[in-house]
Amino acid sequence: MPRFAAILVAMSTLFILSCASPPRVSVDMDLASQPTFYLDDWVRRGYPQVMVRPEGRPEIPPNALFMPLRVTQQMQHPTLVGTNVSRMVWQTWLQQRVFPVIEFADQATPYRQDIALRLARMKGAQVVVGGYVTYFVEGGTAGDTRVSLQIEILDVASGQLLWSMAHTALLERQFTNDYLLFATKARMPSDPTWAVVQTVSADMGKEVHDWLYPPAPKAPSKPDAFQK
Repeated sequence: MPRFAAILVAMSTLFILSCASPPRVSVDMDLASQPTFYLDDWVRRGYPQVMVRPEGRPEIPPNALFMPLRVTQQMQHPTLVGTNVSRMVWQTWLQQRVFPVIEFADQATPYRQDIALRLARMKGAQVVVGGYVTYFVEGGTAGDTRVSLQIEILDVASGQLLWSMAHTALLERQFTNDYLLFATKARMPSDPTWAVVQTVSADMGKEVHDWLYPPAPKAPSKPDAFQK
């Protein structure tokens, strides 16, 4: 009976946890061992902070040149870190189709407005994307991972700043907790840095995508046939 009661408690706990999103929860239990819940660690973040956004939108979505982000934090190998993070952001924006064409200038120097504009004009891009990695801690699967980015988008013809926004996210390492009737264990993503950078860049990419491709207005709901 105690083992059966433990399973009932575990099933009830699983139901309560599964109603909360995120994290995702799964359970491993049988009649001969202590039930164990596995909770997938998830990326915590707020909303992007948009400092500058354009008032209007272009008639035709522009092609973009993506520059390597400049790391402002003191660390070893900042250029390598900036290039790797930039590639993750670029890949995420490619998946989101933020721009019709978005070329990654992976061999360019870290972002500077004057250099970025000059290179974008040479390549025939209409906008240039750059920015900064303002905070970067890579904890792997044994620690916390935190990434903060600031993204700028410039109009190449005029040099005007179209977008300026910042965003940050954290993936905290959770630990095993043993209780009387069951245990909980956390599971980290296989690549925590990618999970955090993808989350941050996808949130900011959506802001730009919705600017260029605004969602279609919702159709008005049909009146109730029995409504007088």
